[in-house]
Amino acid sequence: NDMKPLELPGHESMLVWFDPQTKTWEDYDYLTFWHDEGKAAHYGEKKYSGGRDGSLKNWPTIDNPLHIPAGKCTVGFVSSRYSGNDWGWRLTAASASEHAKQRTSTAVKAVLGLAKEKGHTACVALLEEAMNKAHEE
Repeated sequence: NDMKPLELPGHESMLVWFDPQTKTWEDYDYLTFWHDEGKAAHYGEKKYSGGRDGSLKNWPTIDNPLHIPAGKCTVGFVSSRYSGNDWGWRLTAASASEHAKQRTSTAVKAVLGLAKEKGHTACVALLEEAMNKAHEE
């Protein structure tokens, strides 16, 4: 069992989402976003887990992130010593504006990949130019 602080300095809230590859043993290896180390109250679900061997999972995604109405919290990870190994988990915490940038970038990359696949060179050039300008800002 592990407790780690999660803080976004200078922000009053944050959005949290997990890598799509995140997998743990459902209900046995899980994360909880506690208000503080006292573990009296949590944000979102009490247990975020699953995905191993196709099991149900409830990890927040970039499209449906967990909103934490505070600039800091404590992340608790509980792992059963009998659960074996899997991919594990990776989370991202960001402000709402940073989340919007990352989500837009992900969508543009997907469209760019499709345009390349279909051989739309003019679209590819425009999308790459737009992405380069966005990264400069």
